[in-house]
Amino acid sequence: MFNKLRRARADLATMNALFPAAERIARDDGIDQPGAEHLLLAVLDLDDGIAKKAMTIFQVDPAEFRAAIAGQHEEALRTIGVIADDNAIAAALPAGGQPRGLYRAQGSLQTAFQHAVALAKRDKAPLNSGHLLLAITDADHGVVARSLGHLGVDRALLRDHTRSLLATR
Repeated sequence: MFNKLRRARADLATMNALFPAAERIARDDGIDQPGAEHLLLAVLDLDDGIAKKAMTIFQVDPAEFRAAIAGQHEEALRTIGVIADDNAIAAALPAGGQPRGLYRAQGSLQTAFQHAVALAKRDKAPLNSGHLLLAITDADHGVVARSLGHLGVDRALLRDHTRSLLATR
């Protein structure tokens, strides 16, 4: 019983650090609701350091990942005909608003977070950046998968490396 309470307290601390950071990152990028890509950037800054350590094998820093995300957003806007040239990018993106909380997050973030919680429960461990990284990178489609692919990150290898880091905790 005490262990469950301790895990719940740790999980709340993680969420209190994670969600405001993901919202801030999304707003900084001109996105109203954070998605899995913003969650991943926030995860890389969590204190436990598992996700950050897992990503080091690919020598990709958060700034490179953020640039790849921006490129994926730009390509999506071009594909649907919202923008035709680089000068129109800023005008096409929605203006950042006030934080709206997790309930206003994109489905990709909500799905990834729920998956991460399930992974942590399975491990009977507090939610940490490793669980979140596994969950976020599990999706075969979306901005995260395309951005990591653009950077040459093998998601299967990243997940294997993350699992090995979790196993040694």
